[in-house]
Amino acid sequence: MGNENSGSAVPSERFAEMVVRTLRHEVGDLLQSVYSAVAILQERLPRGQTLERTILTDLRARAETCKNELDAAHDLVCPLSLNRASLDLAELVGGIAASFSLRFPGLQIVNESVPPLKIWADAQRLAQAGSLLMMSLCQAARSKVVVRTRGQPDEGLVEWSFRHDGAAASAEQLSWLNSPFNTTRHARFGLGLAFARRVIELHGGQIEAGAEPEGGFKVNLIWPVGQPSA
Repeated sequence: MGNENSGSAVPSERFAEMVVRTLRHEVGDLLQSVYSAVAILQERLPRGQTLERTILTDLRARAETCKNELDAAHDLVCPLSLNRASLDLAELVGGIAASFSLRFPGLQIVNESVPPLKIWADAQRLAQAGSLLMMSLCQAARSKVVVRTRGQPDEGLVEWSFRHDGAAASAEQLSWLNSPFNTTRHARFGLGLAFARRVIELHGGQIEAGAEPEGGFKVNLIWPVGQPSA
């Protein structure tokens, strides 16, 4: 028997785009209300209300995380292009590491990136991918996260690595590298891996992820340094 709905069926790719666009719009409006409410409450709080200010700051941080994940899901499913320019990767990574040190004061976050490390890339997309990975690794770490950048001049490559001392990622989490949204479990970790892969592949590189021999977990992003077109 033929499929009566085949003529009106929406391709899975288009349906996924419709879902993430709708979520981004509807939830984005809610998050904007959260930002506004937090700002108003922070202005009206009397001095000395430390606990209340901490709660509001945490609320805004959680809303920001939700926004970043919605943006990543949208950019993972929808068409994505790069806006490349000259940038110092070590400086960009240092800023990300510093922000997460403040956000996770109980963790030792070690930045082994020494500027300058000039590359030709999309700073916004790299920051987006790096922040998603850092969030996942910080939440999975036991006590330490190490982030590092280094150039490979002989091969014209740059490497950006992340590692933590917690439990290694499961096969289900790693499956997001090849099949994003195949599972909804551990979605935050998987989304970070999948989005980082898309961004790095658009830069002409690749991502490697797996358990460390001495324990913990590591993610490597490797791609060409690049240069302006003629």
